Amino acid sequence: MNVSIKERIEQKVGVIHSIHLVAEQGGTAIVYYVKTLDGTYILKQASLPRYREWLAQEATVMQTFKSQHIIIPTCIDYMEDEQQDYLLMSYIAGETLTTALANASEFQRLALIRSFGRFLRHFHDQMLDNSTSSEVWLDTQLTQAEHYIEQSWTSGSKTLLTTLSSERPVPITATWIHGDCTTDNLLVRENKIVAFIDLAGMTVGDPRYDETLATRSFRKDPKMFEAFYTEYGSEPISEEAFRYFDDGLYEFC
Repeated sequence: MNVSIKERIEQKVGVIHSIHLVAEQGGTAIVYYVKTLDGTYILKQASLPRYREWLAQEATVMQTFKSQHIIIPTCIDYMEDEQQDYLLMSYIAGETLTTALANASEFQRLALIRSFGRFLRHFHDQMLDNSTSSEVWLDTQLTQAEHYIEQSWTSGSKTLLTTLSSERPVPITATWIHGDCTTDNLLVRENKIVAFIDLAGMTVGDPRYDETLATRSFRKDPKMFEAFYTEYGSEPISEEAFRYFDDGLYEFC
């Protein structure tokens, strides 16, 4: 971090007392705790072009998404220099759902998954100003996948993209979606889901994509799967739709 970035952070949140790495790191950005006399903040730093683009998208989501029920971090500042982009945001206390599940008893795991289902249902029920087809979002995702192939930013192939373009799932009404709704990207506090993190993909889109990523780690566990959908309140998506998103579209993310 260069001196000008550090000075700009201090202008926003006060004199920095310490900066240290967050224990759980993702693959797209380096994440730090920034501690000042007034509190703790999160700083994300991205270097590669693809991930700088995602970080900018995440900042935009934070600035535009409004909800009375769903908590996300607040964007404090977005900064760029020649080599890297930085996103300074509020800190939300908690641990990832992945970590919470790993340390939980079977009873606690089922309770956490039920909380996950309720949380995602509330999110997908956010009111939209108009009724949009999920196909609009899917068109954007397929165009983005083609761009990623051209830039060598993905392991997904042109053959797979052609298949996804021609064998689309039946369109449904779009909702707000997280866009990377894995257990890594939800925060747990006091055994309940309290917030979303990693928001670059949050947009109006196909809720079945969120369902796919939400359940992929426990889809073959009948108790966990039932616990999720009992609280989510709908029939599970079809195996065909699950494969389209999990084995197909997610390859380009």
